[in-house]
Amino acid sequence: MPEQTKVSKVFIISGFLGSGKTSLLKHLIDREIKHNRRPYVIMSEFGDIDIDGLLVSDYRIELKSIVGGCVCCDLRDELALALQEVVKRQPGSTVFIESTGIADPAGIILAILPVIQSGAAIIGNVITVYDASRHPLLGQDRELVKNQLALADTILINKTDLALNSKIQDIIAAVRELNTRAELITTRYGIIEDAGILNRKSGLKIPSSAGATSGSFRSFGFEIESALSRKKLEKWLKTLPESVVRLKGFVKLDNQNGVFEVQSAYGQFSITPFDRPEEPPLMLVLITHPIRMDGLVRRLQNCVAEVSN
Repeated sequence: MPEQTKVSKVFIISGFLGSGKTSLLKHLIDREIKHNRRPYVIMSEFGDIDIDGLLVSDYRIELKSIVGGCVCCDLRDELALALQEVVKRQPGSTVFIESTGIADPAGIILAILPVIQSGAAIIGNVITVYDASRHPLLGQDRELVKNQLALADTILINKTDLALNSKIQDIIAAVRELNTRAELITTRYGIIEDAGILNRKSGLKIPSSAGATSGSFRSFGFEIESALSRKKLEKWLKTLPESVVRLKGFVKLDNQNGVFEVQSAYGQFSITPFDRPEEPPLMLVLITHPIRMDGLVRRLQNCVAEVSN
């Protein structure tokens, strides 16, 4: 009797820009490693530089980055091929797909559907990360976020430490109205205690279509060769217009050793030491709605000029 083929389990991690998807992914990777399982990670980056891939890259995992578009529409074939390769090479593996924050998860599911229908893989859990601190200030991106929430098997209401305690129950109720079947979990920093999140099989019905979501977004990358003034950089980050929905990257700071990771989303930003031995490319990547960049770039250049002169 022929040996039964091992079936890979796919976990889709969705959520809008800056919601905490990569923090969750790092947590889930660590959990798998502790159980002597080596997961495979497929990461999608809307821009041409994979910043998030640098944050999770590790000798303990296998990582495939798909850049330069959205896997729910522009890069479906690349996503399907990447998944097909891993399930063929590593049957029975755990596969995490972290989508770009502007992706409709319906498009991801439809992209990988041929692999699922072949019997080589199943969808274990569609996990959407929702930023409680920004509820309900989503503006023109509201419909996309609603789609991300509606398709989830599990919704992590993240960053509850940054939201008012009195509003948490209202946020939970609002999310529940959009998805009556998903499990809701409140989290901080994308850390979950429920080990069962990776032991499920998705109850999602296959969507019939997905909307194209990348048309209203733009991606810009800026190389930052010189050290920046931290004070000036913080001031620049505080004055970013609402049209800049996400910023991430790596810089050096004046009079400080090492490389620093910069993150910003909707007025919240952080500048923290990058704790990896390899040095990443020194650059900042911005994801925006249509915007004039000249003034923004000029103010960023001023941060460099004051240090360099």
